[in-house]
Amino acid sequence: MSWHLVDELHKRFPEVEPFPHDGGAHVAKDSAADAHAASGRGHGDTKFTHDVPGAWVAAGRLLEITRVLRDDAPFRLDYCSFVSAVDWPEQRIFEVAYHLFSMEKRHEMLIKVRVPRDDARVPSVTGTWSGANWHERETYDLFGITFEGHPDLRRIMMTEDWHGHPLRKDYIYEEPQWLVDLATQRQREIEGLGLGERA
Repeated sequence: MSWHLVDELHKRFPEVEPFPHDGGAHVAKDSAADAHAASGRGHGDTKFTHDVPGAWVAAGRLLEITRVLRDDAPFRLDYCSFVSAVDWPEQRIFEVAYHLFSMEKRHEMLIKVRVPRDDARVPSVTGTWSGANWHERETYDLFGITFEGHPDLRRIMMTEDWHGHPLRKDYIYEEPQWLVDLATQRQREIEGLGLGERA
């Protein structure tokens, strides 16, 4: 595992918040931050630990930190394999998650950014990893999180006239008008066949 990378990141950026994990230097302690981390993830009094090394970083430092993670030793995390999010409506936040991998060093790291649900914005990392482009578009499409500075931020899975963002936990499905019209047309076509009910 690559927990030593988290230690190094914390040395360079003391404000980052390492994930709690078992058997290492950052085992969860009885602090307010850890209590929030546990309760905010639906685990009650149980400490929530991470198997993949990583840390929470502030949105305002994201681009600076990601450039260091890509370019500097010992990180060399040159590949962003996915960007996604987790919705925590009771805490009124999203966690935007970035899984990073080093092709050279063969190690990995996960970083997360907390953003408020009512103003879900985070800088785009497409300038650091161009492969994050479609991942950010998918996260925008399904969660409604805006990636500021993205070169082409628009829906990628749902149609442009789709209402809402389906992976928000408070999402209520609403059929777009084109789907209502299509279903109505198909129903008329079926009725016009005069098949009646099968015996």
